[in-house]
Amino acid sequence: MAKASASSSQTTADILDIIGDTPLVELTGPSEEADATVYGKLEFVNPSGSIKDRIYREMITAAIDRGDLEPGMEILECSTGNAGIACTFVGTRLGYDVTIVMPEGMSEERKKVIRAYGGDLVETPGGESDVDLSMDRVDEMLAESPGQYWFPNQFTNPDNPVAHEKTTGVEILDQVGGAPDAFLAGQGTGGTVTGVGGTVTGVGRTLREEDPETALYALEPAEAPLLSCRQWGTHEIEGIGDGFVPENLDPELMDGVVAVESDAALERSRALAEGEGVFCGISSGANVEGAIRLSRERPELDEIVTIICDTGHRYFTTKLFEPEYEIDVPDREHPLDEYSREILEEYQDEWHIVD
Repeated sequence: MAKASASSSQTTADILDIIGDTPLVELTGPSEEADATVYGKLEFVNPSGSIKDRIYREMITAAIDRGDLEPGMEILECSTGNAGIACTFVGTRLGYDVTIVMPEGMSEERKKVIRAYGGDLVETPGGESDVDLSMDRVDEMLAESPGQYWFPNQFTNPDNPVAHEKTTGVEILDQVGGAPDAFLAGQGTGGTVTGVGGTVTGVGRTLREEDPETALYALEPAEAPLLSCRQWGTHEIEGIGDGFVPENLDPELMDGVVAVESDAALERSRALAEGEGVFCGISSGANVEGAIRLSRERPELDEIVTIICDTGHRYFTTKLFEPEYEIDVPDREHPLDEYSREILEEYQDEWHIVD
């Protein structure tokens, strides 16, 4: 199992030991706009630069301990960027070859970092909302070479939310001095909202154990409102809104969904850098914008915690800095998969929708 993070005052021979224990900062400008205290957890201080370091340390070390990942096997993962970087970072540090399958429309910075850590890259058509095509290619590679690869599958691996239950959620409780009134995270793999929730699942479980009244919200792009409207669409918020409900998202934990437009997320990301000194990516801007909107909708929430997922250094070639940037998205049908349909039919009417 993954080890606890080393204190910043200690030395360590293993860079994986410094994953976690990230700062939680009050965002003063957003707090003034929200009339509530909005906290951002700065996950870009993790060694590979994002929150995904937590889950890949947990998933890979747990797989090694169980014997699922054996010496000589290769790690094969599907990602739109940060997960691929973290998977490559952790996997190569532990002595494994890593191949990442990714939509070709993701930022060039992400691809270069994966290669810098020693990973191989296989690209598929489209952008964030076309991750299903990358999953199809992973399935083909697994079928072509049985036994060659271990596939973490961040979307379904239960060790994803466990990482957030054990680390992110516990850190938030310690830093806030108890459970906050609300926690909000972008709906990507589902790990954070659920363990912190994947993020919603993982963090959420931990916070709800402390206070069953803590409000848990998932955030999604308004242009791809799968959870709130069962609709698919293209958007500019890299890292969330993949076009399906991941199995790691625990729908029973969620109180609601906040939808944020790509333009609003981009504007908020720029404002965080200029106004708060927090140089972050687009999904982080979406999270903070979502926290503000949630506060306006529910003014009784005095403290809202959200995630600053990654650094802005991964977005120089995107619309965050290049307004004319466009992704070549395939013109195709995107039917709702059966699992997503079943989850939405059972739970969607119970969720509070904020847009």
